[in-house]
Amino acid sequence: MADKNKRHIEDMHTDPFAEYFISGKTNRADKAYAWQTAIGLQDVDHLRPSQYLLNTAKDNIEGDISIEEARKRIENYYEENKHHQPERTEEADKVSVRVAEIIAENSFVFSPAQYIAIHRRLFQGIYSHAGRIRDYNISKKEWVLGGASVMYGGAAELRETLDYDFQTEREFSYADLSMSEIIKHLARFLSRLWQIHIFGEGNTRTTAVFFIKYIRSVGFRATNDVFAKNAWYFRNALVRANYSDLGAGIHEDLSYLENFLRNLLMGEKHELKNRYLHIAWNESACSDEKQPIEQPIEQPIGENSLLSIFETKTVSSRMKANIIRLHDEFRNEKIFGRGDVMKVLGITERPASVFMAKMYELELTERITGAGKGKYRFTI
Repeated sequence: MADKNKRHIEDMHTDPFAEYFISGKTNRADKAYAWQTAIGLQDVDHLRPSQYLLNTAKDNIEGDISIEEARKRIENYYEENKHHQPERTEEADKVSVRVAEIIAENSFVFSPAQYIAIHRRLFQGIYSHAGRIRDYNISKKEWVLGGASVMYGGAAELRETLDYDFQTEREFSYADLSMSEIIKHLARFLSRLWQIHIFGEGNTRTTAVFFIKYIRSVGFRATNDVFAKNAWYFRNALVRANYSDLGAGIHEDLSYLENFLRNLLMGEKHELKNRYLHIAWNESACSDEKQPIEQPIEQPIGENSLLSIFETKTVSSRMKANIIRLHDEFRNEKIFGRGDVMKVLGITERPASVFMAKMYELELTERITGAGKGKYRFTI
């Protein structure tokens, strides 16, 4: 039998597990959901799993190997290929299989110890501080805040703050609440738990896994692709729920997180676009989708980001808006050609060719050989 780990994998921007959700086999669908969520959550740190991980996931879903065997396969793979895979791909693969394993388990205890244990299991051997509460203060520049940081919990009182939030939630009664009221309360609890940020790294993925286990323990099914496809939005919504700048008229805003949870738990269809969360987003200027606008960029600000390039190159507002639209669509993973640009921007062949040449001139893209004539990929 041919080695399944050499079979073709669908494009990373499609859902590699879609077939299992329409198969009618509940067991496979449940496994696929766990994997879909596990892999999708890596996007909070802009990580992408390997094709080997996706193949391993499919073998588990189809019943060829257990989840424990899947985890061991991934661990053995990186033991044997220590210097042949990027470090962060290894992190994405190992954490993905561990998330899938935890989500698939029926056991759960609502406690700080469980929360800390999840972090330890996810990042053992990846972070030296796995399962350990940080003993230093942190700040993080956030794209969604224009480079500002959320005020995270202070190192001196992290455990006490964590215990307090758990005790408060444990004593809260959901009796007689409407679904909207339940969503509002869950959003508040979730945002406070994340804001403590008790670990040096891995807080968002740990919080997401813990929250999925928690809502399942109280009766929510929550088996859809909201976490898998909107992990970056989820993190940005947590940021906006915990940031205020009263002098600039900016207040903590739970509405974005509530919309996420309404989609997750109620099957609603709120539009989850990262650019809407940016503190500089001007909603009134964006009422006509056909008008090119200078939208914020859905990635952290850095030396190689679109923002820094726009600051050093002469680029018109129209071109900036169109570049951002393409980057939103393709990221730096998908190979695209003139036809793809025409489809996304709604333009004809000649303008598309001129536009692609300009992006290449700006060093935003690179030519890809072996994929057909005129193929490019974003370099950032």
